[in-house]
Amino acid sequence: MRIGINLLTLTQERFGGVEQYIKNLIAHLADSGENLTLFLFLSTNIKNIFPYHEKIQIRMLKDPAQIHESIRQCQLDLWFCPMHSSYISDVRVPCIVTIHDVLHTAYPHFVQGGLEENNRYYHRFAPSFRKVITVSAFSRNAIANQLSIPKEKIHAIHLSAPAIFDKAPADVIRKKVKQKYQLPDTYAIYPSSFNPHKNHQNLLKAILILREKHNTALPLILTGYANKRNRIYQSVLRFIEEHSLENQVRVLGYVKPDEMPSLYWNSSFLVFPSLYEGFGIPLVEALKAQRPIACSNKGSIPEVAGDAALYFNPERPEEMALRMKEMLNPLTRKKLWEEGKLRSQHFSWKKTAEETLHVFRSVIKKR
Repeated sequence: MRIGINLLTLTQERFGGVEQYIKNLIAHLADSGENLTLFLFLSTNIKNIFPYHEKIQIRMLKDPAQIHESIRQCQLDLWFCPMHSSYISDVRVPCIVTIHDVLHTAYPHFVQGGLEENNRYYHRFAPSFRKVITVSAFSRNAIANQLSIPKEKIHAIHLSAPAIFDKAPADVIRKKVKQKYQLPDTYAIYPSSFNPHKNHQNLLKAILILREKHNTALPLILTGYANKRNRIYQSVLRFIEEHSLENQVRVLGYVKPDEMPSLYWNSSFLVFPSLYEGFGIPLVEALKAQRPIACSNKGSIPEVAGDAALYFNPERPEEMALRMKEMLNPLTRKKLWEEGKLRSQHFSWKKTAEETLHVFRSVIKKR
């Protein structure tokens, strides 16, 4: 198989969930043992994020005519678009896309372009999609219902955590990270971008309720890259200052990937209050790090966390506060830890790559 992978809108940013998906999927496709060659189509010089592999070739292109000519020259069997806003017209080989979620249909005011512009975009290109891959059964149903794409064309394939989470960090590394960031012995962790649906405000309100109504000062560690002009980031800092939470809530910003496992392993639990997720990689990171989870009951989150979590309505800070208070009970954490060990075995990038290849083969065989 000769697969063209459309990464023309990929930029060199601190990686979020979609970028983690792309990097890990490509690496595991290349190592699958399958007779394939992957042609990565890039418009900016970020090929350094993909390690050298004999099955990976890079095509640096920007002009549409060059892209179409290169597709022809590479004699592609398939054109794969794993990112939103990257589709191009008139590709002469079968096209498979990944749609991670349809956040714009649930919270149009959170997404640039809103409901109508994003729907027009999908309706323009959807007829050319031979198959659609998505990342959860929740997203599969939402895509079918909201974008009117036939459900039989959509395949739900779960993701996993970065490979560095596959084994526990050494004690000396954990201690080093704890000292570097001056972490307390007990804390909840929330790794997240500062986007509206990530629901930082209600989480901070819940932390305040714990302190004011339940006499519980739970330390909270927030990680995730943010532009200093990001309004959600600014509102988080403002809330912390206005309610004198500086000694309780720490905003670490971007943390290097090799330090993230230690932040999880040193924590008491993951809190995940997101209003909407297509998947939610931090949930799997917590499972792999054997950390219990207190999380939202919205979107795909229950599908991913299963029985390894305590759930709350993310729009009710009081309920969120009570669940986090429950998480401070060692017996509760132990029960969830045992469930999490079983649940974590469900997720692997090898499995993601195998199921993706199955979709690829089904389209090429029909061709």
